[in-house]
Amino acid sequence: MEEIRGDKVVFRRKDIVPLHALPSAQAHEPIVLHAAQASRAGILFRIAAAAVALVLFLGALVIGLVETGLFDSTLNARAVAALNQGLGPRYRASVDHTVLRLSGLNGFALKAEDVRIVEVESGKELATTEAVGIVLDPVALVTGHIAVSRLDVEGVMFNATLLPKSRPLDLASLRISDMPDYLETTFERLDGIDRLIDANGMQTVSISDLGATFQGAGGRPVLLSITSLQFSRDREGTMGIEGTFSLDGREGAIDLVARTGGDAVRAMEGTIRNVALGDFLLSHTPEGAVHAGLDTTVDISVGARREIEGAAPELSADFSFAAGAVYGDGIAAELRPSSVKASYNFDKGSIELVSTNASVGQSHFPFTGGLVDLDRISDKPDKGFAIELLFSNAISRPVDSTEDPIRFDAKVNGYYLPATKSLHFEEMAVSSEKGNVAGSLAMRFGEREPEVSFVMIASKLQSAAVKQFWPFWLAKTARSWVIRNIFGGTVTNGRIEFYLAEGRERVPGVPMRLTADELKIDFDIEGARMNVAGEIPPLRDTSGTFRLRGPVTEIGITGGTAYFPSGRTVALTGGTFVLPSNYEKPLMADMDIDVAGNADAIAELVTYRPIRALPATGFVPEDFNGQVQAKVKAHFGIVAAHNPPPPQWTAALTLDDVDVRKPIAGRTVTGLRGLLAIDPKMADLDAKANIDGVTLNLELIQPVDKTSDIPRRTTLSGTLDNRDRRKLLPGLEDVLEGEIDVRLEQEGDGPRTVEADVTGAAVSIPWIGWTKGAGIGGKVTLTAETGDGVTRISDFRFAGDGFSVSGDLAFRGAALDSANFSTVRLSANDRFRLKIARGKAGYSVVADGEAADIRQVLARLKNQTGGSAGSGAGKQGMTVEANLARAVGFNGESLANVAFRYATAGGRISALDLSAMTSGGAPVVGQLARDGGGVIQLTSGDAGAVARFADVYRHMQGGLLNVRLREADDGWLGSVDIRNFSLVGEERLRSLVSTPAGDGGRSLNDAVRREIDVSAVKFSRGFAQVRAGGGALSLANGVVRGDMVGATFQGTVRDASGQTEMTGTFMPAYGLNRLFAELPLIGLILGNGNDRGLIGITFKLSGPFDKPNLTINPLSIIAPGVFRNIFEFQ
Repeated sequence: MEEIRGDKVVFRRKDIVPLHALPSAQAHEPIVLHAAQASRAGILFRIAAAAVALVLFLGALVIGLVETGLFDSTLNARAVAALNQGLGPRYRASVDHTVLRLSGLNGFALKAEDVRIVEVESGKELATTEAVGIVLDPVALVTGHIAVSRLDVEGVMFNATLLPKSRPLDLASLRISDMPDYLETTFERLDGIDRLIDANGMQTVSISDLGATFQGAGGRPVLLSITSLQFSRDREGTMGIEGTFSLDGREGAIDLVARTGGDAVRAMEGTIRNVALGDFLLSHTPEGAVHAGLDTTVDISVGARREIEGAAPELSADFSFAAGAVYGDGIAAELRPSSVKASYNFDKGSIELVSTNASVGQSHFPFTGGLVDLDRISDKPDKGFAIELLFSNAISRPVDSTEDPIRFDAKVNGYYLPATKSLHFEEMAVSSEKGNVAGSLAMRFGEREPEVSFVMIASKLQSAAVKQFWPFWLAKTARSWVIRNIFGGTVTNGRIEFYLAEGRERVPGVPMRLTADELKIDFDIEGARMNVAGEIPPLRDTSGTFRLRGPVTEIGITGGTAYFPSGRTVALTGGTFVLPSNYEKPLMADMDIDVAGNADAIAELVTYRPIRALPATGFVPEDFNGQVQAKVKAHFGIVAAHNPPPPQWTAALTLDDVDVRKPIAGRTVTGLRGLLAIDPKMADLDAKANIDGVTLNLELIQPVDKTSDIPRRTTLSGTLDNRDRRKLLPGLEDVLEGEIDVRLEQEGDGPRTVEADVTGAAVSIPWIGWTKGAGIGGKVTLTAETGDGVTRISDFRFAGDGFSVSGDLAFRGAALDSANFSTVRLSANDRFRLKIARGKAGYSVVADGEAADIRQVLARLKNQTGGSAGSGAGKQGMTVEANLARAVGFNGESLANVAFRYATAGGRISALDLSAMTSGGAPVVGQLARDGGGVIQLTSGDAGAVARFADVYRHMQGGLLNVRLREADDGWLGSVDIRNFSLVGEERLRSLVSTPAGDGGRSLNDAVRREIDVSAVKFSRGFAQVRAGGGALSLANGVVRGDMVGATFQGTVRDASGQTEMTGTFMPAYGLNRLFAELPLIGLILGNGNDRGLIGITFKLSGPFDKPNLTINPLSIIAPGVFRNIFEFQ
């Protein structure tokens, strides 16, 4: 195009050459002034010269008119009309302007500029051209012919999408065996082109800046730009095509040659280099990311030879692929430089394929194959193409797998049926040293998305083969998990089923959420090593099942063993590992496994992530021993890049005789049997355990997360007998006797709450002498808090049938330090408060209030030794003070305005002060004098009321009481003196006077010949010497005097076992009877002493103190005076 004058420029006036400057104007001779006279020849010469000058003038005139553009408008109008007539009514052409100019000595150049072709309906431009130039051969024009010597096209932009839709290719009518006919037809077309060029004398066609837009994958526009393209034909008839192009920005080159011989094209060969396939074979997501397809460039070398003069035809194409990538569902696999050769076998009528270096990633797939008409190898009536591929010594090694490469052979047989648009691979077999795989594939194409059905089965193969043969785009989440987490072992009963219905919507970039009916993968596995989760060491010798249904992947584990770095092992006895949704992000997993092993191994298990519970408790695996079975459940993220939420997990541990070597709360815990539940927030233990050797129920809640707001909580409960209580709760021997049900709770380091059911135990309060018997309902609740060696008990409440005590206590070590009972109701009559304090000398007990029932105190005083504080108090000192409005005693008696102080020291009574008023208004005063031996003195104006109050004697009325007791080594010695009192309703007196002395003998009533009235007997005085000690009370030289009766007595009133053993003499008519004792000498004989008389009867009281037996000596009634001593009881 560069020879055409005016190429890519606008003709201006200065470009027009004046006529006198033309070479013809410079060719004549100068005029000779003195010429000779012209001859005939000269005249002819002049005429010829004038003719030539005229022709030159006319030629110059024509050139001038052409160069001035005189014919441009006419040419432009006719060019537009010719284009529109050729395009038809659907398209409209426009030409900006058309020019005709000289092209040097080559001839005339016809040039149309800014040519546009527009689709009438849409108004869109089908094509635009900057300029089209045609150079006409001037010699041909002179002879009356039009010959195009050169055609130049510049700046063409072509939109192929606006072309009329042609009839689609009918594959059903195509046959591979007809390939020779198709080849001959192609050469015939080339013959026609060659003849057309030859007939027109055209030697070169040059095209530059040609652009075309095509529709690529997913409707994406693809731009083809031809920078330069030149068709040339040499003198031998060889036609060449050379040029450069750009396909969506990637440069390529064309170099093709068609060789002729005679009048026909005989062969064609050449190469199209660097053809970018990605724009046609890649699909993209709505965001523009690559979804699926092939991204590479290919060099296509073609070779074809025509069957002429006995030469065999040839047809082949070599495809050389550059390094690129293969995409599947957004995942890229490296495509290494590979080549595929396709050739037609004219003898077999088949297309043969060969590749020796097809490689993807680190995998190598050399193959041979072919395509042939289906009816040539099969009896199937349908028309179609048979397909066969053979892979020999191929290597599979996915880049995301760490397994060693696996070599395999494979065979794929199938066919395509154009009529039904269906593709079938009925035989897909893979054979390797690690196992075999077989399968089939069927696809049916239509107007919508194709229907796909794929099945693959494997009876037995190694797990490494599963990873190598598993397509990287199929169930990629499950595949990725298998590759990263399963190693070794044997897979059996493997099966993959994949099905997509026709029209199943598939949006690039949007994950296809396959349902359980669309994707199924199953296999069993044995002897594998499997990673479980997080930092937990892998399971070895694992057996189980793999099951995938659509979005759900479930791995069932039937057995395996985890080996820890410490050498410990944990056996997995069952469980599941589930990916509940393979399509969701973050990708989460659910684990549910059953493990068993030694307690230290299980403890080590929960030190690993995602559980990591043990470090927060302060324990280490070495602190545990015993057998444990555990169920561990976890919900956690698989891919850290997804930023999953914190893991959620639980571990339920069944403990079997587990010992904790590290003390818990200062106590030894062994023999744990129960359940320990752990989650990210807390550990919850519910078990039976030996706490310091005592079997109790232990409930423990321990926070696991340091940020958890759940406090530590400990609960102990169980039944304690005396032995267990002494181990666990020492120091309560004086208070409890028997079994108790205990429940102790503590939250954090705060106070402990204690509940105890003491129904089955005897409860004593030794400081006041109160006791609850076993079998009487009673419960204790309290809150205890320990600090600085002191245990403080608050909210203490001891309540039961008819009693209630509440207040606060403090213990220093195991000993009571203080107590403050705001409410004390040990009986229905109690309404008082009680304070207990421990000092250097012992305990101090202070009681005050409206009323107190002190019968238990009185009974305790009667039972203990003189001065002894009782077995419960031991040798420790004690002080008891009481200030009561009323003190309730026995037999309905009570004392008012009671002020009482009682103290012990060294196991003996050290102080006693009492002041009170009887119900009759008589004073009661008692004290312990320490001047010279420690004497207790007790006086009262109503001895009977005091005796009834203390339950010493119930039948006495009135009397002035004076008791004086002195402390002795083993008790108390002293005397009791009572004056002016009466005995009322004493049945034993009636028995004495009315009982006959032996069979047929006489009673005292008979002896005195009258009925002695003893229903109410008055006495002027009663006296006896008293000894109290060792829980016993004995009398000596006892005597009672009255006008009606009298008596002497001595013996043991009550011993330590509660028995009575007393003897004495009862004398009726004591005033008269005693006169014999006053007579000199006769009184000694007949009266038997100062306090005895002439007539009397000896008696004996023995047996239980509450109901003793009375025995009378019948002979004593007839023996007077001193002779009666012979018949006294010994």
